[in-house]
Amino acid sequence: MADVDAAREWPSSRPIVVGSPTPEFEPRAVDDSYRTWPYRPDTVLDGWTRGPFTIRAASMRGHLHRYQGAPRQDDFAIAATDEPPRLVIAVADGVSAAPHSHIGAGLAVQYAVRWLTRPEQSARTDWRVLFEHAAWALIERAATLLATPEVNAEQAEAIVATTLTCAVCAPHPDGGVRVEVAGVGDSGAWLLREGRFTRIAGGKTVSDDGLTSSAVLGLPRIPDEVVPVEVVVEPGAVLLLGTDGFGDPLGGGAGEVGALFTTVLGARMPSLVEFAHALDFSRETFDDDRTLVALWPRPAVTA
Repeated sequence: MADVDAAREWPSSRPIVVGSPTPEFEPRAVDDSYRTWPYRPDTVLDGWTRGPFTIRAASMRGHLHRYQGAPRQDDFAIAATDEPPRLVIAVADGVSAAPHSHIGAGLAVQYAVRWLTRPEQSARTDWRVLFEHAAWALIERAATLLATPEVNAEQAEAIVATTLTCAVCAPHPDGGVRVEVAGVGDSGAWLLREGRFTRIAGGKTVSDDGLTSSAVLGLPRIPDEVVPVEVVVEPGAVLLLGTDGFGDPLGGGAGEVGALFTTVLGARMPSLVEFAHALDFSRETFDDDRTLVALWPRPAVTA
């Protein structure tokens, strides 16, 4: 028999409040002024175990876009292969000033995952080639959106610009998972280990006076140099890839948001709903879309 009393006050019926909350309201549907096809839900959840990898992932509209009736501009895609055993993760954050950046973000993550899981990519990844090809895919999509034979990179940037951060993961011979991360823009990657967050890629640029820059570089613009980062995620640690909707409130990880995610991710494996509920926390001024993908190395199974 269902626990009716418990269902009346479901644990996730209200957001987790961190500090001062944002006001409560009923989310609005995406306005007709945005392209409504393909359908873009408010929230996407995913989670599974395959081989040496366990995944939890969520992407959701922030409070501002829910209030405005704007689409979710964040997105993610994940794929795994068995021969060789690899996991590919891509997260993207459409640039707010570009009216169809949600389309750009969706295209970028799907393109990146398909490109990175091709058999010929099992060797070392040429990240610059990936980002160049993804940029051309965005330019072609912009031409379709504008109903014109061709557009240049500047025109595409104005309507579909997006960040893109990717990770290619493989089992490490000594245990854990070896990860290579590269990206364009301020979406980031972190390692959570023994209660401490270490940023390993991306994130906002901080000036000498401690101020954070709001300027965002995104595809189809590509930096002069693309430098991948390699890290080993040891058993007991968690790899995180996320957009600035998570990264900005996390900061250095020593505050209340860091404490929340240390509890949620470090104590035990959260369910999909628990993971998403934590990511949907309410904190005043932090109202951007949020995307977070978490990877736990799975212990090797011995015969």
